Formats: sequence, structure tokens, C-alpha cells
Amino acid sequence: MKRILLLTFIVTTLLTSCFGGGKNSNPDVNKEELYKDQKGLAVVSLRRGNFQQAVKELDEAQALFNKEDPEIYLIRGAIYFGLKDYPVAESNYKRALEIKPGYAQAIFNLCGLYLKENKFDAAITECSKVVSDPLFNARESAYTTIGLAYFNKGDIASARDNYEKALQINPAFVYAHNELGRLYMATGREGEAINEFKLAISGLSTYEEAYYNLGLAYLKIDDRENACQSFAEVVRLSPNSEFGINSNRYLSTVCN
Repeated sequence: MKRILLLTFIVTTLLTSCFGGGKNSNPDVNKEELYKDQKGLAVVSLRRGNFQQAVKELDEAQALFNKEDPEIYLIRGAIYFGLKDYPVAESNYKRALEIKPGYAQAIFNLCGLYLKENKFDAAITECSKVVSDPLFNARESAYTTIGLAYFNKGDIASARDNYEKALQINPAFVYAHNELGRLYMATGREGEAINEFKLAISGLSTYEEAYYNLGLAYLKIDDRENACQSFAEVVRLSPNSEFGINSNRYLSTVCN
């Protein structure tokens, strides 16, 4: 789940805001529209995982219209997060916040960065700032991230509380269901875990991690038939991923 949640930094609204509105007779306006379009291309490349191209397009955008734009630093931070250069990512998110204090998307990205770096208290602090903003459009993601930080700290009660808050906002939020399932697995409640993983899969039929976790839960109750079916689905969906490789191992050792 970390991988999926942490790659949701650039939302559709940002992508839309980065593109200009077409031709205009005013050269200065045209220049700004070209700048927005170039930013938009950088976001598209980022979403595709083409990080080097995204850097190039962002540099070209800044060359067109060099101003202190917090979105530029947000996008650049996300690019360097994708490149696993976390100190550079952090410095860009913080620069975005210097220009635009309270910038919720930058705060959320910083929270995700700290989670990735296992700085759990810092992640909780940052995400707590955005969950208190009713206008922030990814509050369920922020609550789930807080829950995951608490889970990694061993605070099961706080983790569950935050997963449930995420599901109060969006009962169909598959990533919260998956994490709640992992929590139930860790506390010996396999039946409830299986239900949560099934809810995650019902909301996202290609969710390979939920299928993998479902397979592990079935193994815990010695239901090998359903476990093997779940692992086989992981391999079908994502054979070369970490979950696919691990599922293949179970298929060759437990299911043969």
C-alpha cells in the first residue's frame, strides 16, 4: 500500500491546472499559457514514471516563465521522490511551502515522504495538518497514511482508529480496507482480515497486494485451496512485482 499511496502526489486537479487555455493575442499571456502547458507535460511524464523526461520538461517550463511558483516545486519534489532522491524531494516540498504556507498537497507529499523514510512521528505530524482541512480532497489517504505510521510504531489502537476515519469519509477506499486487513492479520483476527481484503478487491479488481494478503490470510486458517487461488491471481495480474514473485514461491512450495 505504501507504494500506491505515496505515488498519488499529483492529483487530477493539479494536472488540469497546469495546462493553459489556448491561443491569445497578448504575447505575455501566450508565454504564461505555454508555461502552464509545459508544466502539464511534466506532470504527464511524472504520472507515467518517465522521471528524466519530467525533469527536462519542468526545466523548460521554468526557462519560459521563471517565477516562484509553488506548483513547480511540488512537481519537482514528486519527480525526485520517484527517483528515490529523498533529500532533494524534501527540499522542494519545503520550498513550495515557503512560497505558499499551508499548501495542503505539499504537506501531504511531505507526509508521504516521511512515511517512506520511516520517520513515523514526522509523517503523523504532517498528515494531521491536512486531515483537519475539510476542503482537502485526499483526507482518506491522509488518514490511512497516519494509520500506517501508527501501525509501524506498534500503536494498533491508533492505527485502527485512523483507518476507520478514512473509511468514514470514503467507505469504498480500498487502501484503507487493505491496511485494516493487515492490522487484523497482525492481531490474529484472520476472519475479519479476509473480509477486509475482499472489500479491497471488490473495489479494485486489479489490486494485487490485496490478493496477496488474502492468500496469506487463507494460509493462516489452513485454507490452501483459496490461498493458492489468491496467489495465482497475483501472478496473473503482476508476475514481476514483489507480490508476484513471492506468490510464485508459495505456488511452487505450498500449492504443488
